[in-house]
Amino acid sequence: MKLKKIVIIGTGLIGGSIGKAVLSKKMADEVIGISRRRSSLRRALREKCITSGYINNYAKACRGADVIFIATPVNTIKDVIVKLSKTLKDKNVIVTDAGSTKKEIVDRADKYKNRFSFVGAHPLAGLEKTGVEYSRPDLFKNSVCVLTRSVTTDRKKLQEVKKLWEAFGATTRVVTPDIHDKILSLTSHLPHVVAFALAGVLEKKYCDYVAGGFKDTTRIAASDPILWSDIFISNRKNLKTALGKFRKNIADIERSLASKQAARLIKKLKECKRKRDNVVF
Repeated sequence: MKLKKIVIIGTGLIGGSIGKAVLSKKMADEVIGISRRRSSLRRALREKCITSGYINNYAKACRGADVIFIATPVNTIKDVIVKLSKTLKDKNVIVTDAGSTKKEIVDRADKYKNRFSFVGAHPLAGLEKTGVEYSRPDLFKNSVCVLTRSVTTDRKKLQEVKKLWEAFGATTRVVTPDIHDKILSLTSHLPHVVAFALAGVLEKKYCDYVAGGFKDTTRIAASDPILWSDIFISNRKNLKTALGKFRKNIADIERSLASKQAARLIKKLKECKRKRDNVVF
């Protein structure tokens, strides 16, 4: 799939990895970056994930673009969509994103469906570290990218975005924005809440006694707190439901401990283990 010009708004870990994937596979003649800070643009150019860039100049950067990726934090994607609506006037231009929640973002984009074609996307790939210096051209290889389809989604444009992510090495899944947010509240957002909460339990004086279990379970608690607080709030309704299910499991284990019912505890742990064993990574 060869394009003339791709624009990436937000040249961090995900945006930088998209740029590197596009350039390494020669999928576009130009990869233009848009950043808020000149220092970020310099790092993106140094990392060779874009061919040139602009500081907040949407009009110049997006002129003649085939596809525009929004790879900013969730709380700013909606604002970027509004900015693009003032610049774009061509439904042939594809605007897509990489946000961890979808309902609020797709609802905002739907307001400007006559200005551009929007396809919501969420690559289930990343690291607990942020920054373009950690970007890789193979970050999405063997990962899953969830694409969203709403009543306003152009089916042809959806297929084009699907081909892009598959060219990056990802397997794609297509669901509605509502279903995406419900699923991700359980598979991504809840685990981050639990990891943060678990890390918060540890007292400094016990740090020398930490082994693999604590390290593995809390790895994602090293993620950016500001970024994740935005995600939690954006998907707060589904996350609240997910937290209720988690509390129920904790309560079941607590009751078994209080009553010293080893058989009941083993049954519960086996049930949880069985679900974990069914997951294929």
